Amino acid sequence: MKIIDLSVELFDGMISYTSHPPIVIREESTFANSGHRYQPPCEGFESRFLEMSDHSGTHIDAPIHFIREGQTVSEMDLSQCMGRAVLLDVSDFKAKDEPVSIDMLNRAEQQQHIVVEPQDIVLIRTRKGQWGDATFFEEAAFAPETGQWFVDKQIKAVGLDLANIDINDNMNRDVHMKILKLPIYIVENLTNLDQLPLNKKFHFQAVPLKLKNATASPVRALAFLEE
Repeated sequence: MKIIDLSVELFDGMISYTSHPPIVIREESTFANSGHRYQPPCEGFESRFLEMSDHSGTHIDAPIHFIREGQTVSEMDLSQCMGRAVLLDVSDFKAKDEPVSIDMLNRAEQQQHIVVEPQDIVLIRTRKGQWGDATFFEEAAFAPETGQWFVDKQIKAVGLDLANIDINDNMNRDVHMKILKLPIYIVENLTNLDQLPLNKKFHFQAVPLKLKNATASPVRALAFLEE
């Protein structure tokens, strides 16, 4: 079995979304400042202080993110965060300022000779560029009506290679509102989707931390491919 890491690397100063604060990762305890408390061969220990939005890096949205009284992260159904998955690649026919449409999703299914089935997790590659490159935050995301496509397909979760499933200036947040209330979970900021197969399904998981009252959680998103 081959494992593909679909997660972006978190680092000090990283910005995952333009309106979110940068990640802070700094030294807390080091061998230099803790070593005097220990006896050889122990030289002390290392630890880091972390400060970040719960939507930092590759993360999964909980319903409470946009749905009042919706599930928090610690209340999420973990069975919806893992399972059979399919990649739909629309990057060959989507322009940077053109949102992903239902027609694009249907076209990807047809061209790849694959069918999205109920209880699938759907990952969508929208662009050829790398995560965080010069045009990353300018990329148009998903058209409002695509939320109904996910609902009709009866999927468990959707993942994408952008920081926001909704078009950034769409303040109605149509897709979030439509699918999180069911709930269909959303995994944002995926990477390495070009390493996944186009014509067969695979196992995917993006399990959240058990964070009380959180609206999202960073995840280590992984795809497992049969060799």
